[in-house]
Formats: sequence, C-alpha cells, structure tokens
Amino acid sequence: MPESEFLNVTSVRKTFGGITALDDVSLTVEPGRVHGLIGPNGSGKTTLFNVITGFLRPDRGQVRFRGQTLTGLRPEKVAQRGVVRTFQSSLNPQQMTVMENMLLGPQGQVGEGLVNTVLRYRRMREQERANEKRAWEILSLVKLDHQADTYVGELSGGQKKLLSLGQMLMADPQLILLDEPVAGVNPKLIEDILTVIDRLRSDGYNFLLVEHNMRVVRRICDHVHVLDAGTVLADGPPHETLQRQEVLEAYLATQAGATDEEESS
Repeated sequence: MPESEFLNVTSVRKTFGGITALDDVSLTVEPGRVHGLIGPNGSGKTTLFNVITGFLRPDRGQVRFRGQTLTGLRPEKVAQRGVVRTFQSSLNPQQMTVMENMLLGPQGQVGEGLVNTVLRYRRMREQERANEKRAWEILSLVKLDHQADTYVGELSGGQKKLLSLGQMLMADPQLILLDEPVAGVNPKLIEDILTVIDRLRSDGYNFLLVEHNMRVVRRICDHVHVLDAGTVLADGPPHETLQRQEVLEAYLATQAGATDEEESS
C-alpha cells in the first residue's frame, strides 16, 4: 500500500472559543512504523487524537485512512474502520475482571440484540469460544494471563495500560493510537510495554503514540511529529528531530514558563 493511502491528516483546524488548539495541522502516518506525536503541554496532541478518532469534529480540514474519509464519523464508526485508541487514564470497568474486560473488545458480536440471541445461538457460542481463545492469546502476549480473574481495580497503573492495549487488539485494529502509554508506570513495566509494542510492530501492527518520555520516544519511534501551539513544528527521525534548535527552544520555553509560574506563586 502506498504510504499516502494510510493515515493522512490534512489542514486540520480546531478552536475552542477564542483558543486555537490546532492550526492547519497536516501529517502522514506510514504503515509498518511507530510514529510519535510529541510537544510541550498544551500543544494540541490530545486534541489531534480526539479529531482523528471522532471524539471531536474539526472546524475544517480532513482525516483520511486507507483512502476513506474519517472526518465526521462517530468514534465507534472510526473504530470499525480499523483505527482504535487508548486513553491517558484507564476507562476499563474496575469491578469487572481482566478477562471480562477483554471480552468487551471484539466488534460486531453476533449476540448483540435479542433477535440475534434467539436465532443465532449456535453461531453466537462459536464466536464466544473464538473470542475467549483470542483473549487468552493476547493476555499471554501482554503478560496478564495470570491476572485473568483479577478485578481491574486491583491492577497497577502499568498493568492497566497493558490491559487497555490488549483490549484494543481484540478489535483487530489496523492503527492503534496510544495516549501516553508509559505515564506513571514503573521502569519494569515500561520495558514490558515497549517489548509488546516491538512485538506487535514486527507482527504488522501500526502505531501513533503521544508520549512525554523522550527516552521512550527515542527507543520505540521510527518517526516523530512535533506540535507546538497547535502547529506542526518539525518532523522526522527522532534522534535528528529532537536535536533541532526550534524543537529544543519550544520545550525549553515551556519549562521556563512553568518555572516562572512556580516562582511567582
């Protein structure tokens, strides 16, 4: 598939009142690679994730995936096209087990709806068995198979991140958007998460991730897009792009501003 036919964000603008969150943002995510979306706090990264996945509609511009327009679709329709996402904080029901959460992930389940339940019982049971088998395979991959009967509320922050990723895999996605996949995670589980992403990339999965940990960005990303004040400041291989003067100045300016606020408080 040509790179231009995978994910394309073209001239996207999004405002909230008098605040411009995204200003003419364009970028391309290529298949077979891990792309990073980085930038100072407030640069528009999460807003762009929300636009791509249908949680926000842009004021103008377009998002296309594999030649089809995503702009204007509801989040569930975007997911059906193969684009799924995780969130900074776990949204998994805390009083359900890990396995129960995994089985919420598959799309188009036969048993959804009373008529389907009555008329397609045998097919529904076959699908349930296939989903459970797939769930065990994914839980083994993300190293949570030993926690299958554990309530989500009892998991650590890092384990919840792994569960969110595993649940996304149950939807058989073509592009996975990860929102700060290692934020607040201990070093051992960070390495587990990166190992899973490496394995999935080798299996043909594609990623776009927001991450503040630059060591992780250098380790896992093939290409980075830098946002600053709602615009694309730079993009390219991480080791080169992170050394560009304008990128360093954007991060240093943000840090200086935070220091000034602390000193004046």
